Amino acid sequence: MSIQFNPSKFNHQTAICGGFKYHYVDEGSRDKGAITMVLIHGFPDLWYGWRYQIQYLASLGGYRVIAPDMLGYGETDKPGVDDDDQHAKNTTEIGGYCHPAYSARSIASHVVELLDHLQVQKAVFVGHDWGTGIVARVGWYFPGRVLAAIAIGNPFRPVTEHLVTIEDYIKENPAFQYMEYFVTPEAASEMNGMVEDIVNDIFTDESGNSNQDRAFYIQNLKNGGFQGPLSYYKSIEAFHHEELCLVGKRFIVPTLLLIVNNDPILHGEYCRQFSTDYFDSIEIDEIQTGEHWILTQNPETVNRKLDDYLRKFFGQSKDVPGNDGESSAAVTLAAASFVSNTSVRHHGRQSNISRL
Repeated sequence: MSIQFNPSKFNHQTAICGGFKYHYVDEGSRDKGAITMVLIHGFPDLWYGWRYQIQYLASLGGYRVIAPDMLGYGETDKPGVDDDDQHAKNTTEIGGYCHPAYSARSIASHVVELLDHLQVQKAVFVGHDWGTGIVARVGWYFPGRVLAAIAIGNPFRPVTEHLVTIEDYIKENPAFQYMEYFVTPEAASEMNGMVEDIVNDIFTDESGNSNQDRAFYIQNLKNGGFQGPLSYYKSIEAFHHEELCLVGKRFIVPTLLLIVNNDPILHGEYCRQFSTDYFDSIEIDEIQTGEHWILTQNPETVNRKLDDYLRKFFGQSKDVPGNDGESSAAVTLAAASFVSNTSVRHHGRQSNISRL
């Protein structure tokens, strides 16, 4: 499937979350009973990376689809880009400085403030790449605001008491070697001078992007630069101390993990190494065709698997209950029934992950 999208034709909005301006796209149903889907992109993506999923979910009826530019990206604020930023004085330095707003806990709180702005009590959160880490933190810190959590291509990694450094990541998976460069002081300025080359290397025709799509990414990255996006990598070491409260904490939100087996970095073998013991309810499924940019490379399969899970989860064919009183009770009952029948379920593979 190859569709040319016009970014300006989407419904663009802004909100103040955590004191920062967040830009987001808001599509789909405005009915009181609609289920809100929040789509969280990764590196170095934008809301636009979800364009096929936004179009598809909005077309189903019963869903309101929210896709923000995450902090440091696109038309959302980029704290720390100004070298005179006073927050830097109180920030741990990892290869330069990392503004405290980029901690996973901070960004998770911003996302919840976005729900408040939308007057939405609970939502389904979907993450890709770095976005899955943010979705995980929303589920851990604010489980009462999450109906279900969906991770595409990157598992929810349990928080450990010991700091997992960039060096540890590379030892665990040599494909993460690029992280070592990303946290150096010079990386952002050097990458800012290579925006076109980087976009052309990443957002290829094979990954489902056209010249027009690449032009949109180039425009946004030239305007905003890489300091914000690279701050997510610096935050791994800079703010581990904030996460110690999550050590040993169960993930009580119903979860779907979609493994992209042919992702050259976050491949199936990597994703399957992490324990699922800390989940109350997790369903694991796999996508065989496509690589890292699966959202645009194989959107038909991604969309179908999202739809399948949501239909099972909510017990509805199309008209999904939402955030108003009576239909919220229906959501709770449908979700409880789904969870009671699922502890760990894995599709399409015999493995040590089994139904408990």
